[in-house]
Amino acid sequence: MIWFFIILLIVFTICFYYANIYNLFQTLIIKINEAENKIDITIRERYDLLVNATSFIKEKIDVEIMIDLKNLQQEELSSFDLERKLVALSKEFYESKYKYKNLSKIEDFIKIEFELKENEASLDGYIEYYNENITKYNKLIKVLFSNLIAKIHKLKIKNYYDGKNLEDKNKNDFKL
Repeated sequence: MIWFFIILLIVFTICFYYANIYNLFQTLIIKINEAENKIDITIRERYDLLVNATSFIKEKIDVEIMIDLKNLQQEELSSFDLERKLVALSKEFYESKYKYKNLSKIEDFIKIEFELKENEASLDGYIEYYNENITKYNKLIKVLFSNLIAKIHKLKIKNYYDGKNLEDKNKNDFKL
């Protein structure tokens, strides 16, 4: 009779451990998806801000900047690649402030500049949160016992936001 309770306790412990690890995986997957969604929304907001800035600048000083912005809609880009292109266009926006001095005196320009900086800060936070959760998720996949649960559910290592796969042999995947 005592063996029955010992076996039952062992089975219960294994089931409890399994459920905890599985729930941890699911929690991390939800956090990763949430962060990815927020990143996409923030990138879209940055794109919209830059479109507004382009039309605003054209209206105020009759100069066309950020010409490449129009072509982005036709390109199929990953979030990372789109974000990198928007960073370059944002720099062009900031340079226009110094190139056309009277822009920095216009309240709407200052507002757009503030919103862009806020957007950049938010995006940096979301990317950091995303990468932190990817690290936790990938650690679970590699650690003994939780890796068994990952194999049962066919969970795979995920790449960081910039698309780097630290598991591959490619050491030249650094992007500026």
